Amino acid sequence: MSVRVLVAAFVGVALITAGIQPVNAKEPGTPTLSAPATESEPWVKPAGTSGKVNDRGPLRLASYSLVFDAGQGLYGYLREGKKFVKTPYREAVVAPGRRWVAGIPGYELWKAKKKIDLIDRHSGRKHTISLPAPATSPEWSPDGRTLLLTAYRNIGGGSLTVIGFITLNVADRVPRLVKAGPRHIVSGGWEAGRNYRFFFAGGSDRVLARHDDADASSPKSRLAVYDLRGKPRRYYTGVGVPDETSASHVFSPSGRLFATMVCDDDLRCAIWIVETSTGKIVRRIGGKGLRAFIDWYDDEHIIVQRERGRTHLFQRVDLAGRGGVDLIREKLTANVAGYDPHLERVHFVRPA
Repeated sequence: MSVRVLVAAFVGVALITAGIQPVNAKEPGTPTLSAPATESEPWVKPAGTSGKVNDRGPLRLASYSLVFDAGQGLYGYLREGKKFVKTPYREAVVAPGRRWVAGIPGYELWKAKKKIDLIDRHSGRKHTISLPAPATSPEWSPDGRTLLLTAYRNIGGGSLTVIGFITLNVADRVPRLVKAGPRHIVSGGWEAGRNYRFFFAGGSDRVLARHDDADASSPKSRLAVYDLRGKPRRYYTGVGVPDETSASHVFSPSGRLFATMVCDDDLRCAIWIVETSTGKIVRRIGGKGLRAFIDWYDDEHIIVQRERGRTHLFQRVDLAGRGGVDLIREKLTANVAGYDPHLERVHFVRPA
């Protein structure tokens, strides 16, 4: 990917290596990440797929990944002003506050990696970090200072064992492996990053993950909350499981609520909203074509994915599932391998 910026030489070299432009680059005609949408032009076009993005509102699409080759790989795209540029990463996840980007190198779908890149968009510097264990599923803490990854041990035969999680603070950029939870075995080619991943649990000092193999709808299914030493602090029973494939964050911005996803054998899905303090399911959100929980828009709204024929809709809805506002509309184009590249992971960003 070609990136041209008129900044100091060492910044230019770093950016060309990373394939990413800092938000404060001043090349004429190139908007910055924070450039607002005008009232007359609220929609922008994503790259690599057929669709449009609603650019009006406080929460903006910061990056996304397109699945391709019949589900075998991901292309990661990063927002640059009103445009989205292809990166060398399968995921390029922007932290709250928009300064830091975590990049997972390569395009192999969900393959656990031993290195990641951290890009400082203020300076343009890229830091390649060696990890203490193969990892997937980057998620930033609400304060934008700590990166969370799910950690594995390779057991051969294309399989991995989930061994816990890795935290990485931008202050020292030292990865810390924390062993936690049962040792679930996952397929390295498909389930890694999709099953038994860790999420931040409403703050920077707790994480959450599935505890057992029970079906999401089972009253016996359990979720576990751990501190950053790996010690269990709480369990939730019978509240469903997180959408481990699509969710960027499962806890609301305040941490008061979290979301799980339950689907039956006919792919009829519902999102359950759980009160963090009590473990009580306070809302169940369904509806025709519901396919994924994406993120929280704010404490009163969530972002969901729905299918309508060959159209993917990413919508903001309230906690009753009403008042849908389209944030992304994407047209799917069929080919011999299924569909042309289309959205698999989307990441919206809010100020820190």
